[in-house]
Amino acid sequence: MTGKLKEQAKSEFTHLHVHFETSILDGINRIDELPAIVKAQGGTALSQTDHGTLAGSYQFYKSCKKAGIKPILGMEAYYTIQDHSIRERDEMGERYYHLVLLAKNPTGWKNLVKLSSLAYTEGLYYKPRLSDALLANHSEGIIATTACLGSAFAKLLLQNRRDEAERLIDGHLDMFGKDNFKIEVQLHDDPEQEALNKALLEIAAKRNIPPILTADAHYTHQEHKALHEQALCMQTNGVMHDPKRFSFGPIDVHVGTPQWMAEQAVLRGIPLEALSNTTYVADSVDDRYFADIKNHYPKFPLPLETSSWEHLEKRAKRALTKKFGGIPPEAYRTRLLEELKAIKKMGFSDYILIVDRFINYAKEELNVIPGPGRGSCGGSLVCYALGITQLDPIKYNLLFSRFLNVGRAGSPLIFTEEMR
Repeated sequence: MTGKLKEQAKSEFTHLHVHFETSILDGINRIDELPAIVKAQGGTALSQTDHGTLAGSYQFYKSCKKAGIKPILGMEAYYTIQDHSIRERDEMGERYYHLVLLAKNPTGWKNLVKLSSLAYTEGLYYKPRLSDALLANHSEGIIATTACLGSAFAKLLLQNRRDEAERLIDGHLDMFGKDNFKIEVQLHDDPEQEALNKALLEIAAKRNIPPILTADAHYTHQEHKALHEQALCMQTNGVMHDPKRFSFGPIDVHVGTPQWMAEQAVLRGIPLEALSNTTYVADSVDDRYFADIKNHYPKFPLPLETSSWEHLEKRAKRALTKKFGGIPPEAYRTRLLEELKAIKKMGFSDYILIVDRFINYAKEELNVIPGPGRGSCGGSLVCYALGITQLDPIKYNLLFSRFLNVGRAGSPLIFTEEMR
């Protein structure tokens, strides 16, 4: 490869089809390690496309941010060309196919989460499946690709049913939009893959769809192939010495460097634009997937002119004074103010007021006697003053920071149970 081509490859390739350890016993890339490796290779973005699951998405997101590259959240969905409610094989004898879906923006991420839930609750048949009926209602903000040899597009093309394959592609172009549907080709040294690539590139040229190149990466380095084969044996209850076991055979699906991907593309006659197109896709992604994450606790009903924190402050001070039959000792007053300040800063005033309402209703209206409180909530003087818990945290030297910690920004958990 020439120096110019090497430099081009370094700056113009992004892995858009990658399986991690959360693609159970199928991918063995490590979420906490691969982003840094890709960054060291010169990559600026990386995708996660585990089979049928989004389970590792947030961990992957944080790992990419730590490494300084853009995370592209997605999954390789299980897809059926028939209605997702049908629990039987389709006319090609298949239960499901593969379809890569990538979240282009926060809206796409929300739709991807919705689709993942629907696949399990409505489309489960051996695998959690999606159909066009589900995709059509939740396609906004999602980039879809034709995926691998396991896709419906591939099955139709390899059965010489090109007209049907093109109709399916046209349907997905309409569904996702031309900018958000990609023809995916792969580098595998396999006769079927080569035939599929040829057909897909012809269709891409005919419809002016920019093709993308992927490695369908299941492991990080070429020397990890044996480890991946062992993982496949674990998944299928096979053994390595069985020649009939499920295997990827000679196919190499490691996370190739941009230079390696470019070299292989040249050898296999795949246009280099398929590499640079992956970077255009990555550049189009708005990765602020979790920008609007916040607590969605219900609001405690109060007059408009009264804030929940003001109401909590008055109730807590009044309740603590009542417990002591007068002005509480200074240590209690100081601790109460510190806790109220933390509760206000973290926005949990409504939460504590609502729990207080539950506890008091149980006592006064249902004649239920709650327990003294369990776990870290026992460290809260506010909870003790209100009667949510029955343990004096100052007397027993219990820490409020275990319940609420401004530095950790975790959500509080209040456990109680009925005394019998």
